[in-house]
Amino acid sequence: MGKLALEIRTISDGYWLWFLSKEKPPYAIMGKYLFFSGDIEVLEEIALEEIQNNGFHHAKVNLHLIGKNTEHVLCLYYEDDSRKHELAQKYRGNDRVKYRYWKSDEDTLKGRYSEEFLSKLGDRQRKEFEKGLL
Repeated sequence: MGKLALEIRTISDGYWLWFLSKEKPPYAIMGKYLFFSGDIEVLEEIALEEIQNNGFHHAKVNLHLIGKNTEHVLCLYYEDDSRKHELAQKYRGNDRVKYRYWKSDEDTLKGRYSEEFLSKLGDRQRKEFEKGLL
């Protein structure tokens, strides 16, 4: 007998497209694994695959690019960075996506973003991200 895929609901707030398992996570979410791609559909496929089949419960993808950024981001939420090598190995050969490992919610709240991302924003947007406002 095969494993039953989890039911997933999607919700959009106009900026983010959320993927939420109807099953509550058995862990406290403390951060996320980050994936980047110019093709939003690739990120959506990863979100669905990981939630349905690999023990993840929440993810989101930005619907709109900001500043001069050319890639969407997938945030795949989890309790810790214990699965970073597993995900790196799984997506290593996929040239349509860039995997950037783990980022804690604490870093996000403190406005810690990569210089690559921040350099593509306007001055006002950059300040808002660095203050943890977005």
